[in-house]
Amino acid sequence: MPLSDLPKGFPATVPSPKFQIGDYICWQPQPTKDFGIVTGLHYASAQPLHSWAWKYTVWLSLSSPSQRWIKSDMAWESDLELVPITYDLTPEQP
Repeated sequence: MPLSDLPKGFPATVPSPKFQIGDYICWQPQPTKDFGIVTGLHYASAQPLHSWAWKYTVWLSLSSPSQRWIKSDMAWESDLELVPITYDLTPEQP
């Protein structure tokens, strides 16, 4: 791909990614509702979207529906949503 194929104003015009490494996400409008943790991301030409977009590598959770046959998957930012995770960090009482 020639450099002229990069988005105009690259890299200054690249939007910040919506998700970061370590974020817990799920696929939004999918029947299986897979979920996991973001382990990588890159900015790429998204032919289905007719533009450039963030694409994420997701390590699937052990309880994710597709995890039995695939450990990791990729998805465009528009296909994902953040899953809020809360951790109870208070020590256990004896």
